[in-house]
Amino acid sequence: MDESMVYNNLNLSRIWGIRNASPPSLPSETCRCPHWHRLALKLGCAGLILLVLSLTGLSVLVRVLVQKPPIEKCSVSAQEVMDEPKGRSAIPTCLKDWQPYQDKCLFISQISRPWSEGLADCSVRGATLLLIEDQEELRYFQDFSKREGHQFFIGLKYIQVEQIWKWTNGSTLNPDRLRVTGKDKENSCAVISQTEVFSDSCSADNRWICQKNLDVCEILCPDS
Repeated sequence: MDESMVYNNLNLSRIWGIRNASPPSLPSETCRCPHWHRLALKLGCAGLILLVLSLTGLSVLVRVLVQKPPIEKCSVSAQEVMDEPKGRSAIPTCLKDWQPYQDKCLFISQISRPWSEGLADCSVRGATLLLIEDQEELRYFQDFSKREGHQFFIGLKYIQVEQIWKWTNGSTLNPDRLRVTGKDKENSCAVISQTEVFSDSCSADNRWICQKNLDVCEILCPDS
């Protein structure tokens, strides 16, 4: 056989073998992390995300609590006072110079003036002239008048045009609850004494009683 042909065949076999040879594989330990490393990394990322979310929620909650208006604190305190069991030491429920009665605070004037001036005085104090709602209140204020030794204007006036007695809140007098003795005439206002409610001139000088709704918050949160 010709030597040149044998040489060429050897070269072709060598080239063909190089082309078909697979590239050498890297060792299995090279650049390959253990399975538990990857799991720990995932868990660490999840924990970091949860921590960020928790801190964000906590900051929002703190901001809301700090910005709550003081009136909410006051309302809670007022509810606690109203829930106090009876028999404990009394907590003041009305402002200075005001007297509590049921769900009202009462201001008793120490001077005598016409009915219109009493009405104006009550208005300045954020109140109105006394409104008697039932027979129990009527008896209470008649006894009060007896103890004080004075008679008082209340929030009841005769309306000549309509020929009816009306309270200052606009409601009509119910004669089944309260009767006004004396003449019903123009410029007549109601006065309560120790025995009755009678018609008197609105221009006459009498003391008066102001009332407003009981507001516990005025005592517990005077600066709010």
